[in-house]
Amino acid sequence: MQDRLQYLRKNGLACMLLVLFVLASCSPNVFPEIAEPTSTQIQVNTLVHTATPAPKTPTATSTPILAAMDVDPDELAGVIVRFAHPWVGEKAEMLERLAREFTKTNPWGIHVQAYPHGGETALVNSVMQLPDDDLPTVIAVPAYLRSELMNGKPAVNLHAYFNHPDWGFSLEEREDFTPVFLTSFDAEDQVSTLPFAPQATVLFYNRSWGQALGFPEAPHDLDAFRTQNCEATFTNWQDAAKGGTGGWVINLDARVLVSWYYAFGGTFSKGEEPLFNNLAGRDAFGYLWEIKNQGCIWFALNPNHQAYFADRLALLYAGQLDQIPTQMGWMETAGNEDDWTVIGFPGPAGEQILVEGPELFIMAGAPENELAAWLFIKYLLAPEAQAKLVESLFTLPVRESALELLTKFKTDYPQWEQGTALVDTANVLPVSEAWGLAQWPLQDAANRILQDENGDVSSYLAQLDALILDLIDSSQ
Repeated sequence: MQDRLQYLRKNGLACMLLVLFVLASCSPNVFPEIAEPTSTQIQVNTLVHTATPAPKTPTATSTPILAAMDVDPDELAGVIVRFAHPWVGEKAEMLERLAREFTKTNPWGIHVQAYPHGGETALVNSVMQLPDDDLPTVIAVPAYLRSELMNGKPAVNLHAYFNHPDWGFSLEEREDFTPVFLTSFDAEDQVSTLPFAPQATVLFYNRSWGQALGFPEAPHDLDAFRTQNCEATFTNWQDAAKGGTGGWVINLDARVLVSWYYAFGGTFSKGEEPLFNNLAGRDAFGYLWEIKNQGCIWFALNPNHQAYFADRLALLYAGQLDQIPTQMGWMETAGNEDDWTVIGFPGPAGEQILVEGPELFIMAGAPENELAAWLFIKYLLAPEAQAKLVESLFTLPVRESALELLTKFKTDYPQWEQGTALVDTANVLPVSEAWGLAQWPLQDAANRILQDENGDVSSYLAQLDALILDLIDSSQ
């Protein structure tokens, strides 16, 4: 093994210099690319002013007046809930179907209009251009963007709704929520948002190739991760066309970097700045620098790591569960019948995964509008709706009972089921506005650390923390 590491160190440095030269000259990728199939997307709607509300139709109800909210349920008839979300294509079509289903079946006569947008930034830009009296009622957006989106406008505290004896969730239903999805949102009776469609960041691992390399199990600890990546890289060096590939494809996505930070014991406490020059940060990025310096992990010129994985150019890559169907397509295109799975990020205390995703919040307005919006949110968080969202978005259900409705889905997509089994090890991406600022310099710092010849991790992290604090101060 030592001989192989010496070989990798020698050739890995040459490979790194070659990569830097190619990047600097913006030359095309040296590996063949596979054209990714395109998916049909529905037209993106734009939130516009609605002058004429839907007619109020009488509904029969025996529900008493809600003294706590001072709303008679009969007043909900004809109320329009405008739901803005960042998805397009098939995902938006699923949300449109859920909105129509709620509109047709809810006993109060509430109408829901869904407005898809081409991503989170497009959603924020669209909503910020609307007049205050015509804002959407319910918005699905990451919490760190909420302050920018609201721009001083108040959001509804959902705590009273969530625990209301008539219109909230029962104790049994509250216990059905997976705890990790709620911990970041409930603080001192303040619940500003609720989890909607959590996504998990994981490692994709080629089990068949690992076994061919002599490893019966996936790399669930740091020693195994290092050894397997080095062996895959050494194997590919034997083929001149594959030299420099083989191990984990370095991914500088902020979610991936925080996943490594969590795996080494890092934490982000509520209300504290996301800083990294601490023991967990130095250990995490120091470990990655060491195996990069050994030549066992590598920077890819093609950002599509799924193609490398399908061609056995990468034993592992980092991604999210919604990439599973696309990865299946890459494997089929490459004629690769390898068995592959998803695992967590290894660390000193075992595997960890990161979960994050848009949250639902209600913009303050008339009491009947707020209650109607809450009832729609409650519908979206029901096990039946959560199961439908999983089947379309490849997310994680926020309700554990939804798993019982996904038997066939788990059979069709075993890697998704393997991902759900890791939820007990999950940490949540920071939801603060400070994280929205910190994620960009984090990516640059990680890139500099991994490209540095001397591995001066602490120096780079100190500069990173100073920059993060400056950005936070400047934003206030």
